[in-house]
Amino acid sequence: MTAFFQTLLQMSIAGSYVILLVLIARLLLRKAPKILSYILWFAVLFRLLCPLSFETPYSLLPELGKGNLQSAGGGEQAIIQPPADSEAEPAGTAGVTEAGTAGGTTADENGVAAGSAVTGMAGTISAATAAKSSSAERWQTAAGYTWLGGCAVMLAGGLISAIRLNRRLKAARHEGGRIYVWNGAETPFVFGLLRPRIILPEGLGEHERGYIIRHEQVHISRLDHLVKLAAFAAICLHWFNPLVWLAVRFMDEDMEKSCDEAVIRQLGSGIKKEYSTSLLALSTGKTFTGRTPLAFGENSTKGRIRNILNYRKPSFWAVTSAVALVAITVATAVLTGNIRSQKMTEADYAKQYIEEQIAGIENRITGAVIADSEITLFELAGRVEGLLAEPLELWRLEYRLEPEDISRLPLAGGMNEVDGKITEDSGMGKPFLVFAYEGDKPRYEGVIWSGEYDLGTPAGRETALQVFFEGKGLLEHETYSGNHAIAKFVMSDGTTAHLLLSQPAVQGGSGIWVVERWKDGNGYEYYETPDTSQPSAEYFAGLQEEADQGHQTAELLDPAQAAAAFIQNELGWNLTKEQIELQFPATAADFTISPVSKLLGYVSGMTLTEPGFKFDNVEWLTDDEDPARLQRLGIDPERDMPGGFYILNKLAVNDPLELSEEAEFAIIDGAVPKTVSKAEFVARLELMAGSGMLCTVTTQDGKVLGIAERYLP
Repeated sequence: MTAFFQTLLQMSIAGSYVILLVLIARLLLRKAPKILSYILWFAVLFRLLCPLSFETPYSLLPELGKGNLQSAGGGEQAIIQPPADSEAEPAGTAGVTEAGTAGGTTADENGVAAGSAVTGMAGTISAATAAKSSSAERWQTAAGYTWLGGCAVMLAGGLISAIRLNRRLKAARHEGGRIYVWNGAETPFVFGLLRPRIILPEGLGEHERGYIIRHEQVHISRLDHLVKLAAFAAICLHWFNPLVWLAVRFMDEDMEKSCDEAVIRQLGSGIKKEYSTSLLALSTGKTFTGRTPLAFGENSTKGRIRNILNYRKPSFWAVTSAVALVAITVATAVLTGNIRSQKMTEADYAKQYIEEQIAGIENRITGAVIADSEITLFELAGRVEGLLAEPLELWRLEYRLEPEDISRLPLAGGMNEVDGKITEDSGMGKPFLVFAYEGDKPRYEGVIWSGEYDLGTPAGRETALQVFFEGKGLLEHETYSGNHAIAKFVMSDGTTAHLLLSQPAVQGGSGIWVVERWKDGNGYEYYETPDTSQPSAEYFAGLQEEADQGHQTAELLDPAQAAAAFIQNELGWNLTKEQIELQFPATAADFTISPVSKLLGYVSGMTLTEPGFKFDNVEWLTDDEDPARLQRLGIDPERDMPGGFYILNKLAVNDPLELSEEAEFAIIDGAVPKTVSKAEFVARLELMAGSGMLCTVTTQDGKVLGIAERYLP
């Protein structure tokens, strides 16, 4: 939709310039035969309806597109550094650079990815820049759908009016040939596409009838009914452009006047007075109300009568000059292509990218001047097809910068000195430029950093690009379409996580299930890349074949078992499938809703002004717990569980938690929970300032939704 709407906008802009050109030429031709002015509008229709164009070194039309470092959707390209390597960083979320949010990455109040270094060769563009690019894409998408809605309304209105008029014309009386008389007509008009009919009102005099029939026959012989249909198509496509409406109005006027002049040339100048009188009689108090794409009637009566009365046969030289002007105008409008923009190669984009990084360094660091730069490596890393409509390529870029005074440049955040030049070498890896291809023409999409992906494998490149284009809103939030299942489980810290399982090879009961992504209790999203040197499709096809033959991968036919195997093998937690809550069927949209976690622990350190507080996570054990586990923990039920329970605090670490604005609070009033305000809850906490208060804490996306004091039996 976005690409098509961009093409349409370019057509509309080009058409607008041609309309202005034709209007100027039309003024110069005001005393020439109107057929010449009418011909000019065909150049306008060509520009408005033909999406194909060509480029020339020189053109009267302005340059409509220029290669630059911005995404296909328009807007300024945002470069956001991913965080450095950290155990807390979700796999598959760092390393992606683009306007919008790459799954799971959080941002602080300054718009910098949480935990990332502000320094570094790539620099950091503010969150406002990223928001600007993302907002531009959203607005362009919204504009595209608004255009589509307007186009649909125009088409529907034209079709409905044509159907209604066609039904009403069944009452018309056929008088031979293409001529019909209908008492519902107030003025004559032509209706039809392949076999257009001339519709006349009742009561026309013989003189009026002869002139009008001759006029309408000229319309039909010139195929004006098809021209009117093309004009309607132009209005439907460019309904938002007022110049197009103006052009169609003037085209109608020139069409009618040129047709009048054709009748005068056929019947002689002696009919001008009677012809004008006929037009005046037909137009008095009457309007053509049956406007449809397949019908058009007489209009602009005053201007037509003036043109008829003033019509004189032009001299040979006047006609010759006018024809030459028309030929030049049409050639200029139609044969002149868009000005050829310099084709940007991948290397050109790489150089422009480096220039932007240099500008970022010089703007950010006072006194820093980069005297020179060189590309040390720029090579194709791989090609991916099938992800978008266009093929995609990743190009690895390495470069060095030579500062005038290296002492003014702090070497931090991944900047290193090599022979007096600086280069980058950090946990975020190296930049890989992303290109989409329309034929052999590269279109720069953004940059991906290699720190979190194995971009040396097809599967790794596919995952990186999936995350990248999801962040741009160009891909759905799912790697594999079709059937989905969601598996929820409790992690070792007590939070609830869930997995999104899909069937990448075969849908239905015979298809294998794999985890394509998962989300932890804090709302961080992790993308899974198959451990293979093959493209993902080939790898999963092989697993499916093994499962079909009854090999070990047959366990993947059960989504719960596939989830348990992933949790054990990839996450290292020994859970059985019975400990997993499976939701099937499910959708990718269900997965975007983060799971709600119920945590048990001691709450302390809460104030009325700060959103954060301390939370000491514990485990509630009962006397029906596995005896072997209680023995391993050194817990004697008779000695340590007088009330039938035991509170296990294995770590004794106060983890910080943060309240949401809508957090609810509850305390125990006697034996009954009571909902209270935050102030009342804090007052209760102050009574237990030493040890904290045992509570059940409800969280989602890392924010606390509610805290309830736990009753101790």
